[in-house]
Amino acid sequence: MNKSLATFGLLAVAGALSLCDLCGPGAQSAAAPGGLVSVAYAMPVPGPSLQAPAQARAQAPAQVAAPKTVTLAVKGMTCGGCVLSTRKVLTRLPGVAKADVSYEKGTAVVTYDPRKVTVEQMVAAIKTLGYTATPAAG
Repeated sequence: MNKSLATFGLLAVAGALSLCDLCGPGAQSAAAPGGLVSVAYAMPVPGPSLQAPAQARAQAPAQVAAPKTVTLAVKGMTCGGCVLSTRKVLTRLPGVAKADVSYEKGTAVVTYDPRKVTVEQMVAAIKTLGYTATPAAG
């Protein structure tokens, strides 16, 4: 990966996280006292080598899992920057197709492939931002 592209990606995430600082006094933020934002993301791991389409079809059965939807109750979000960060960390998980996040409602409605990602992985990803998430009852 191009070093400048990777740096830009981290700066973009840090910028979104620092938007929380604009909420005003009393807002919770992922920023440290010096205004520095701590962000840690894993780089993607290269997958298996590309195979010819016929060979790939012969090795993998054509099972298609129906997408599932889960509503997570998210506590700690205070602004639009929190929404952007939460949406980004969720949609970067393999298998997450869509994440509708609302700090007003304190929810994240996530559409995902249960073969590729679990609700526990989503909760853990949100926790990296400093928020707490639990599956909503319902």
